[in-house]
Amino acid sequence: MVLMIFFYEIREISKRPTNERRKLSQLALQTFVVEGGFTAVKQQKLPKLEKIILPEREFSPIPMGAPGCRQLPLAAKFSRAQMRTVWKLFATFVNVMEEMGFSDRWMLYGGTLLGSFRHHDIIPWNDDIDLLVDVQVRPALRKKMSALAPDILHYKGRSRDKIYAKLIEPSNSSDDEEGSRKLSAYSWRWPYLDISYYTSNATHIKELAWSYGRYYTYAKSDIFPLLFRPLNTHWVPTPRNTFSILLQTYSGNGLCRGSGYSHIFENGTRSQAVPCKELADRFAFVEHAPVYENVQDKDDSRDALDWVHERLVLGDKIIHEISLVAPRRESNVETFRLQAKSQT
Repeated sequence: MVLMIFFYEIREISKRPTNERRKLSQLALQTFVVEGGFTAVKQQKLPKLEKIILPEREFSPIPMGAPGCRQLPLAAKFSRAQMRTVWKLFATFVNVMEEMGFSDRWMLYGGTLLGSFRHHDIIPWNDDIDLLVDVQVRPALRKKMSALAPDILHYKGRSRDKIYAKLIEPSNSSDDEEGSRKLSAYSWRWPYLDISYYTSNATHIKELAWSYGRYYTYAKSDIFPLLFRPLNTHWVPTPRNTFSILLQTYSGNGLCRGSGYSHIFENGTRSQAVPCKELADRFAFVEHAPVYENVQDKDDSRDALDWVHERLVLGDKIIHEISLVAPRRESNVETFRLQAKSQT
């Protein structure tokens, strides 16, 4: 109901005279811009995501690490308790960054950013949460997280960190309980948050870690100001131009791909790719559309911030609808592939 009221208010703005509409729209647009390191007050003005309807999620029937568990490319990796664990880890991280005034110094990244854009959630077959953090706040983050031991544990790497939960023993327990398990030769446990760091100069940011045979560099104009996007029931910081950032990592060929690497066991695993459209009756996907119809000025930039209507759909069933702020081009992205909709 709250989301529908918010959507109605945005629609009402579109009916005003052009000059008045622009002023009201610009004021409302700022609600979704991450301004400063403390965002709790601003987030209170956003639609209440905890009240939205979410699709029924698939879970692994057996916790990963237990005898008989199976890791299939396009199947759920988390059991119910393992999913609760990763969300508690995420909530802890979010709260820590907010308490330190660093909510404008981190963002969703990698597969988790794609999940927000395409599913409003973690990708249904993904096995971790990817975050990108300003390296300048790394010492403070590490100090704060270390103080939360033994309930929350922190592996400190050269270019990446892992945040994980209290150890479950034995690691092959069949009990579906909250916590992390040692399932690889590495010292960290799973489930975990995968923390990457970035450096910056006047024009670009650069991920510290080497990934997929390269170092990823992004124009600051595509990153800042950060914008709030939904991830499950959380409003979280994301790059200003999410679509552009995703295109630097993922192809627009319309394939949904189960990774060939397991973050659970930290080894290679079987990969599989199928057309995303073939999964439409199994998993919910986000449809993107403009909120305003036929009110754009012809000279308006496609990179200008505007209202975008995102509708989560499972098959022919609408799960929920959200209006949010993004570059105007994101209102014209196809549902099942990372490319602009055909104009024909």
